Amino acid sequence: MRHILQSLEISDAAQVGAARRAVARVARELGFSEQQVAELEIVVQEIGTNAARYATDERWIHFGATLGTPTGLEIVYWDKGPGIYDIEEALRDGYSTGGGLGAGLGAIRRLSDEFEIYSSPGASTARTLSRSPRTTSGTVLLVRKWVDPAMPRSELDQRLGLWSRPRAGEEVNGDAFFARKCGPDRWLLAVIDGIGHGQGAQEAARAAVDALDQWSGEPLEELIAQAHEASRGTRGSVVGVALLDTSHCVLQYAGVGNIEARAIGVACTLISMNGTLGARLPRVRVHTCPWPPEATLVIASDGLSRSWDVISYPALLERSPQLIASVLMRDYGRMSDDATVLVAR
Repeated sequence: MRHILQSLEISDAAQVGAARRAVARVARELGFSEQQVAELEIVVQEIGTNAARYATDERWIHFGATLGTPTGLEIVYWDKGPGIYDIEEALRDGYSTGGGLGAGLGAIRRLSDEFEIYSSPGASTARTLSRSPRTTSGTVLLVRKWVDPAMPRSELDQRLGLWSRPRAGEEVNGDAFFARKCGPDRWLLAVIDGIGHGQGAQEAARAAVDALDQWSGEPLEELIAQAHEASRGTRGSVVGVALLDTSHCVLQYAGVGNIEARAIGVACTLISMNGTLGARLPRVRVHTCPWPPEATLVIASDGLSRSWDVISYPALLERSPQLIASVLMRDYGRMSDDATVLVAR
């Protein structure tokens, strides 16, 4: 399973057209009708026009195929800027923040099968973390459109949020993720970080993913031992693996190396042991904790700064896993490293 998002920066109005054409090209490749493609072009035009006029920093539009079935297109836009003070007013028909198409967010919502927005307005959300300021004001939009809107949505898209990208200037991602439903109520989830960057890191991460894909129900410590053996001869990797059983409301987690995992909404600390798959495997410790329906799991590679704090964002945990993952990547992703964040419920 791959989740590849293309990314384009909207630094000025001239780049809006390029973004619109790129999204239209991907939509046609996925099988959207010309009417649907035209609707997606309007969505991108409205997002890009207002981004170019009003957002002040890091104006990016990301797009690609959705994770599961049915076939769909996902668009994520984020910026760091003034934010939107009154989202309900901005969504009102006829309201336009930029005057572009005269319809604004209301048109985007109408032309989307799924629409979600999170905005933190003003300087009140600029906080000082560690020794340097980190601005968290701005807006994140999540838009999904399906080739066949009548088909039922994938549980994968509903339960899982994911961002995985290479470091700036690289095309090859040394990070990887794994997500598979095992039976009616169990999910095997993982984030893998190949040592270093580039092709060698990607090969190491893929070796671990291939081992995880052979899982047939053995305990997590055995599964990680198998991934360790499969990684010999590669650079090696670090990994965090979770088994989420929603029917019995139980989470199990085991990690090797610098993978950060947090169980939010549960009094449980998840710790990864020092080591490297393919080189040195410590005694694997499996953490088990209760998993109520309102809990959220976040697993991230070290491409995400460890200073991230979901709780500090008002009502963010009420949003979809993919929107949460997008906000975290926008604000805490380190461009000097490959970065992956997985959010699950």
